[in-house]
Amino acid sequence: MPKKNLNLWPVLLLTVLGAQTLEVDLATVRQLALENNPQMKLAEKSREKAQAQVKEARAALLPKVSAFSRYQRAWELPTIFFDNPAGPGKISFKMGSYHTLVSGVNIKQPLFVGGAVWTGYQMNKLNAQLVDLQSQATKENILMDAISAYWGYLFARSTVQVMEAALKTAQENLNQVKEFQAAGKSSDFDVLRAEVQVATYQPQVISARNNARLAESRLKMVMGLDETVTLVPRDSLVYRPNDWSGYSVDDLFRMAVENRPEAQQIDLQKSLAKKQLVLARSSLAPALQFATDYQYQGERDNSQFTKDDFFKSFNSSLSLSIPLFNGGEAHSKIQQAKIGIREVEDQEEAFLQGIRMEIESAYYTMKEAEEKVTAQEKLVEQAQEAFRLAKLRYAEGASTQLEVMNAELALDQARMTYQQSLLEYNLALSGLEKAVNQL
Repeated sequence: MPKKNLNLWPVLLLTVLGAQTLEVDLATVRQLALENNPQMKLAEKSREKAQAQVKEARAALLPKVSAFSRYQRAWELPTIFFDNPAGPGKISFKMGSYHTLVSGVNIKQPLFVGGAVWTGYQMNKLNAQLVDLQSQATKENILMDAISAYWGYLFARSTVQVMEAALKTAQENLNQVKEFQAAGKSSDFDVLRAEVQVATYQPQVISARNNARLAESRLKMVMGLDETVTLVPRDSLVYRPNDWSGYSVDDLFRMAVENRPEAQQIDLQKSLAKKQLVLARSSLAPALQFATDYQYQGERDNSQFTKDDFFKSFNSSLSLSIPLFNGGEAHSKIQQAKIGIREVEDQEEAFLQGIRMEIESAYYTMKEAEEKVTAQEKLVEQAQEAFRLAKLRYAEGASTQLEVMNAELALDQARMTYQQSLLEYNLALSGLEKAVNQL
């Protein structure tokens, strides 16, 4: 019995209680995306269809057994004439009976058809394996879409947090400036400038919240959830340690060729193309078929058949068919099959080049993003300290309000850039994991 996945307990709770919130993490997103995505359901139906085609092809290898029955009513019997040895004229008599009933069993078995039947069976088995690999590739694409949507959702939420924090800080700065104005330490211009800063952040917060709603809607669509459900993430956008830094591009390329379902598809397509050539050549070969009949036949001049009216017959036959001329059709099929083999070889070369480019792009993008994360994390710490010192200096009258606003703006930009670098890093890392089929 398959084990129940505990990651789905929030979904079950949501259904039972009629709640409108769902806690999600990366594992939940992955599982729901695979279970609810219509492409996965179509892929499963394609797999079932391919397996049925294998059974159909296997049936062509087995004998065909059929029962038959035929009734014939002759309205006018044929007449045969003979010379009369005793005198002039002809002697005539009618042949057959007015009512004929035949029943029996027929067995047919192809003995040799140039390998066409066996090759067809092998091709269907290869095609079933190909469909399985296509299903795996579909799964990887769905997972990548879901994971990317999840990172985008977390980034949108972190953007809201950054902008709301910036607005809160700007409002606190405005309150402080007003207090200083009341004490005669700040001018009306300082207050106006602080008010402008607050007003500048307000639409940015609104925009960030709207982007977060859109990102949540996209994630729910990928997961197959209703729009009325509110998602509550269990984690946030953070740096994920990776184990790929110790690998070279060549190492990752070899891993991708070994693991990617698309690479295995190319191998199967090459085998299919070669089988297609065998199938094309089989049309030039002779065909030998065995058949046997076991039947009972009864004849009467009326339709009142009895058991004594029937007699049995049993016969077997071998039929040989040798193709002599088909207008060049067989040779054209052979030529097409050979071209098909070369096409697959060209596709393999193009695929390997594409895989290497994908690996290089994902690898170096990840390395660059990883360095950005480290640098931006340090920059955020420095910007926070600079902002703290600027506020302290302003409170002591050692600096201007402009210095505080500039420090705050630098901090907000550093925080946003840091979140952007986290998004780029996680997307690049997921892209690299997909490239080597390790999502």
